[in-house]
Amino acid sequence: MSVVINIKNETGGFDFVGSRGAGEIVRKRMKKELDKGSTITLDFNGIEQVTQSFIDEFFGIFIRAFGIEYVRGKVRLVNETQGIKDTINFVIKYSKERSA
Repeated sequence: MSVVINIKNETGGFDFVGSRGAGEIVRKRMKKELDKGSTITLDFNGIEQVTQSFIDEFFGIFIRAFGIEYVRGKVRLVNETQGIKDTINFVIKYSKERSA
């Protein structure tokens, strides 16, 4: 089963998401779906930018706990801006180094 999580809807409808609290909301929703065996599509439609703290709260935590291959196999991204991609890639790189 595949589930789409719309980041803008989950985090209050803003075009900038920066808090760990917002990331925690996304992480808890992701965990609930992953525990059911679902794959997840994170839809960044309408989000212009995010902070490292926001992305770390779900991507970083999952990568450090389960490894990058697990996350790559379970999570897909759509509608992310280049700035969002850059932030995600930074968090992935940092998290991979911390989990090694």
